[in-house]
Amino acid sequence: MLEHGHGLQNGFHGLWVESDDLNELSRLLRVDPDSRRQCDLETALGMYEGQWGKADVWMGPHAPGWTHILAFGLYPGHPAVLGLGPRRVFEIFCCEELGKLDPVRLYEDGRQVGDITPPYREGGVMESPEYLPYTRGLALGDTRNLKRDLHLMMCVAGRITGRFLDRDWFTSSRPFYRIPEERW
Repeated sequence: MLEHGHGLQNGFHGLWVESDDLNELSRLLRVDPDSRRQCDLETALGMYEGQWGKADVWMGPHAPGWTHILAFGLYPGHPAVLGLGPRRVFEIFCCEELGKLDPVRLYEDGRQVGDITPPYREGGVMESPEYLPYTRGLALGDTRNLKRDLHLMMCVAGRITGRFLDRDWFTSSRPFYRIPEERW
């Protein structure tokens, strides 16, 4: 993330959505279809920069059966996130400037059903125990470290979805959309 993040180390709002259908997800997010621009991550970040209070998404294929959405201007549990329909959605929200890293939220059918944050100790307890096998070797530890903890949380999402945010993800070209304020 730090190697390719183009400033993402200051904040990250990622959604892993169990769906291959970008058109359906765009419709569910209520994007402005005319705002679509195919671009790389650096361009997407530049288009959002200075647009505080606006909502945008940069989205594309992640792994078979999964789409990754980088959200700008949405907050955890935003109605747009809850409106993604009858599927699993994993959400990671980090705001380094505030020292804030939320738990990895799990949504199903438009409601939060748990969290899949790695336990503090290897093999420890987890709110959603069916995801515990994906956390092997990923203990958060007793001392908080925002960058390390974000990395471990993203590892869990990558293990579940079958792909990590890798060099190809950071250098790919994907659709960037604006979400008009009045839509949510």
